[in-house]
Amino acid sequence: MKALAIDSSASCITIAAKNENNTVTLTLDIGMRQSEKILPAIDTVLKEAELTPSELDYTALAKGPGTFTGLRLAFAALKAIELSHAVPVYGVGTLELYAYPYRALPHKVISVIDAKKEQFFAAVYDGKDVLFEAQDTDLDTILDFIEDGETVIVTGADAALFSNTLRARNSSITTLELPFQGISAQSLFMLAEEQIAKKMPPLQAYEGPAYMRKSEAELALERKVQN
Repeated sequence: MKALAIDSSASCITIAAKNENNTVTLTLDIGMRQSEKILPAIDTVLKEAELTPSELDYTALAKGPGTFTGLRLAFAALKAIELSHAVPVYGVGTLELYAYPYRALPHKVISVIDAKKEQFFAAVYDGKDVLFEAQDTDLDTILDFIEDGETVIVTGADAALFSNTLRARNSSITTLELPFQGISAQSLFMLAEEQIAKKMPPLQAYEGPAYMRKSEAELALERKVQN
């Protein structure tokens, strides 16, 4: 298949184009300059893969949680291709995406992003089983799924922070921190094609990023309604 994938859920973004068995991947660790570089990066990987947007069978993105600006950039770019060339967009949850390469290993996988205020966006997997669905949660809740003395794989944008916090709470647990950057685009292709094979629908026009945590404005509105 011919496809384009973007993971811009963290400050380091990965963009890849796939032309059947050939894949071109570009990773940019550029922080706040994402908005300047995402469109030229898309043009670059498509050109190197000898593709045009109209030839794509689908596009795929990490739909969240993640950075507010990064997620919106990927959605805007791929929705534009969808509108211009009728190419469907498939979304994959960021935590599922980061855990995917490691779920065949004989350890539980914790996929994690720092949500601040001593909270984490996290999910826990054991092989094909989802032990804990992606949520805005705390360390104590995640520890309910880990045994004393167990070895677990930790991946995601804030794996190191989470591992240090976990070990400080329970030193008997061993954490293996495995990378997510640079391999997430290939996982996006695989997970999107699983959705296609299952005849799952692509993202609808009204669907946007999955932030998981309500904004201060949304919380303020809820408080106003309640009062």
